[in-house]
Amino acid sequence: MMMKYFYKTCLLLSLFIGLSACESLEEKPFSFIGVDNIYQNEDDVDKALLGVYETLFFPGVSDLWYTLSTSGPSEMITVRLKGGGQGQMSSVDFNETSPHGQFWSHFYRGINRANNVIKITPSVGLEDGLENAKIAEARFLRAFFYFHLARMFGDVPLQLEPTEDFSDEAIRKPRAPLTEVYAVIIADLDFAAANLPLTRPANQFGRASVAVANTLLGKVYLQMAGLPLQQTEQYSKAISTLEKVIGVHSLQEKYSDVFDIATEGNNEIIFARPNLSNVEGSGTVMTFFQGAPNTPFSFPIGQYQLAFTELLYNSFDSMDLRRDVTFLYEYTHINTGDTIRYNPGGEPTAGLQFGGPRKPNGIPIGKLKDPSNQLNPFGHGNDLIYLRYADVLLMLAEAHNEMGEGGTSRDYLNEVLQRAGLDDENEADQNSLRELIKLERKKELAGEFHEYFDLQRWGDLEASMAVNPDAILRNVAYEPKLELYPLPRGVLENNENLTQNPGY
Repeated sequence: MMMKYFYKTCLLLSLFIGLSACESLEEKPFSFIGVDNIYQNEDDVDKALLGVYETLFFPGVSDLWYTLSTSGPSEMITVRLKGGGQGQMSSVDFNETSPHGQFWSHFYRGINRANNVIKITPSVGLEDGLENAKIAEARFLRAFFYFHLARMFGDVPLQLEPTEDFSDEAIRKPRAPLTEVYAVIIADLDFAAANLPLTRPANQFGRASVAVANTLLGKVYLQMAGLPLQQTEQYSKAISTLEKVIGVHSLQEKYSDVFDIATEGNNEIIFARPNLSNVEGSGTVMTFFQGAPNTPFSFPIGQYQLAFTELLYNSFDSMDLRRDVTFLYEYTHINTGDTIRYNPGGEPTAGLQFGGPRKPNGIPIGKLKDPSNQLNPFGHGNDLIYLRYADVLLMLAEAHNEMGEGGTSRDYLNEVLQRAGLDDENEADQNSLRELIKLERKKELAGEFHEYFDLQRWGDLEASMAVNPDAILRNVAYEPKLELYPLPRGVLENNENLTQNPGY
């Protein structure tokens, strides 16, 4: 734990050391600053790499908007404030000023920082293997950012060199076809998988490894196999890539240990953003926003801004060991000692009077708990998990089923079910097994930034919206345009070479 704490502290405190070159190239270039003079040794390169990772630490309440932009547009999430940006995300009522738009600039900032590392590292004079490992780390992160952009917006500009030329031609690029964007993502991840360290020590938790690159690459292939590209030949590539993660990572014995702040950094976690409690600027606000009122699990008492729907809760078997980890259906009031139990009838529940998600109702989320934070609502130490081994197993189950290999598909699915305390699945029909796998993804990975992208590639967004409580409340009907987010208005205004997604 001390080694992990040391790494996380170094990550968070070193972010702005040695970053002046990257940031000056983005925002305020000075011709007399030479980047070649800033990168002198491995330590300088590592500091610049930490600056690329820093892009994952969204400012202010952006953790909330990231969650609502990825998990929110589904039937699984309902929000407290139905009328504003929260309601737009959860009801799939997107427009070009919706809060998702900030991630265009966030991810391109990370891409530019990665481009700097990729370009300058060869001039430092590192040993070949070490040099390639540093470049591989930057290329993994560049792929991670582009993969988000591709799924959110479709065709996007490709910028593969650091921003040094501020001419219109250099910075006002048109959108590249989605297939070209995916080609860059795959090339970056292939290079990363070939050159990153096989594993990372505990004090480097949160940095990319071969398994991290292969997990993301497998997810990329699975996305390409679905809509909109429907390149079904990618299923076999997803399988061969994801199989490389088997034996490197594994499931935790207890589902609750995946998320427990005392067992963070466990072997099920493949890639996560490491956060620290009680260190200014180092934590997440999501524990506070998701937290139920009057619990000891968030500081000061939890805002109950978003919650899981009753529809999701009712999809769990009563014997499913994941249910009472995923949901905080019942808890003890921190001050009075009273038992607070969610009321599915829609009437106010004593202890849940803050005005959380009601009509349609929402059950408090239980995955993020941090009783140790005494700093402020933004200082919670729960790590944000982007990739974990259960996701790998479910992706393998899905890909094998689509290849007509139901037996192998069930084997992977049953590993997840067994950990949940459930019976093995024996379904032999491909279509029925497909629906079971989809449901297990929704239950196993609820709120972990996958839902909207899964609905996209399955072609299930319309069906999801038909039962989405917030979409029904706001009278939002499905339109094909909602399969992608609109480009942000400010981006379009600043670049006449960009075009808006159809329908917006």
